[in-house]
Formats: sequence, structure tokens, C-alpha cells
Amino acid sequence: MTTLFYLIIYDLPDNKAANKRRTRLHKMLSGYGKWTQYSVFECFLTAVQFAQLQTKMEKLIKSDQDSIRIYVLDSGSVKRTITYGSEVPRQEQAIII
Repeated sequence: MTTLFYLIIYDLPDNKAANKRRTRLHKMLSGYGKWTQYSVFECFLTAVQFAQLQTKMEKLIKSDQDSIRIYVLDSGSVKRTITYGSEVPRQEQAIII
């Protein structure tokens, strides 16, 4: 089963409703990948896992207020990743909640 590397970055407004969405989004993404920085997750996902994640995110966010960017990278991109002060992204067993 082929997996791709997804870099997911999100930014939500600073208000009570968005804070609840942010918490739910963070918890959901934690089941798909590794939290690496404040609003950044690194995920190795199959096509099916990614489709499930997209569906869940689309139901959760408010597209007129929230911003999520997903960068899809192949294995070559992961190998060329340069990191300082942290470890290079590596595929671990995905735990989907």
C-alpha cells in the first residue's frame, strides 16, 4: 500500500468558537500523524486514509473563517527534507481515531 507524505498547516481565528474547532482539529490530526510545530502536522497516509481525513476536515472547519493548507510530497521530497533542531520526518505506524 503506497503512502504519501502530507504536510498539514492550519490557522483558525482567535475566538471561542474557533478555539473549539482548533482543539477538535488538533485531536483529529493527532490520530493521523505527528504534531511537529504549533499548527503543523506531518502525516504519512494512504489514499484511503487521506480521503477519510479530508471528509472529516471539511465537516469540521468553516471555510469562510479557517485556513488549512495541505502539501502533498513524494518520498523523494521527504528524503531531501532539511531539519534543524528536530528529527527528519519518518514514517511511523498511523493510529487513526
